[in-house]
Amino acid sequence: MEKSRNIYYCYPVYRPPSEHASLLIQLTEGCTYKCDFCVSNLNKNFKVRAINDVKKDLDTANNLYGARVRKLFFLDGNAMVTPFKTLLEVTEYAFKLFPELQRVGVYAHAKDILKKSDKQLEALSEAGLKIAYVGFESGDDQLLQSINKHATKQDYIEASKKLMNANITLSATLINGLGGANKPEISRIHAIESADLVNKICPSDERIWYISFLTLMIPPGTVFYQRIKQGEFKEMNSFEILQELKIFMEYINFVNKKANCVFRSNHASNYLPLKGVLERDKKKIIDTINYGLKNKEALRPEFYRAL
Repeated sequence: MEKSRNIYYCYPVYRPPSEHASLLIQLTEGCTYKCDFCVSNLNKNFKVRAINDVKKDLDTANNLYGARVRKLFFLDGNAMVTPFKTLLEVTEYAFKLFPELQRVGVYAHAKDILKKSDKQLEALSEAGLKIAYVGFESGDDQLLQSINKHATKQDYIEASKKLMNANITLSATLINGLGGANKPEISRIHAIESADLVNKICPSDERIWYISFLTLMIPPGTVFYQRIKQGEFKEMNSFEILQELKIFMEYINFVNKKANCVFRSNHASNYLPLKGVLERDKKKIIDTINYGLKNKEALRPEFYRAL
């Protein structure tokens, strides 16, 4: 536990790459879910911080940064679990303090989205909570159960639609390599079911929403790390990862051909940087993957990859 310029943080701090310029405020600590691949809970006990402590940090940030704050991200692993009234109050308080604030964002687990009513999500959206980052990880229910994700494909479909109906932008992540190299058929199912999930949540309008892929990395201390040590799990190599991603892309088929789904697979964990708009840029992305499959020198070396 440390403090930075009098703003409290429970380290290590995790935030989405797109929130790199955002004010980070610790609303919760840790995560209520303990997924087998995740490091966010290794040294943290979950709690929702006292609202007055959160407001004090917002006051301090206002004194430090004032009008420079354009975006705010409430930490930690699934801040959407915060009770509705508390989450609404701190969001409204932030907008009173920062004159140039444009949006508030949070990590959100599907179950916590589903627990909030449509009216509650609409109220949060109207208050300024405008983006939720949801870890889908996969659309394959068996794989989700095997990694202790505490959610199903149907949960993701319903949660995504609730967010979109409330005008909260969805930014969802999937993870390449979750099935491992031991059973290649799991990789294929993972790719196909994940594409089907994305197809099914595609809205009928032209709003912007986000789908991104990370590549599985396994830090010491995680359940996955123990599985590797015991010989139960073997990591997929770069070729297998790209093949999996290619299958995903091949099965993307939106009914709404004007959909505005921003696709990214350019995180530091990924072997090959990819970006585009699904499904408009589908062919271009597949062509880039094919190039990576044939030209290993185009891939990010292992020592450059990181969480």
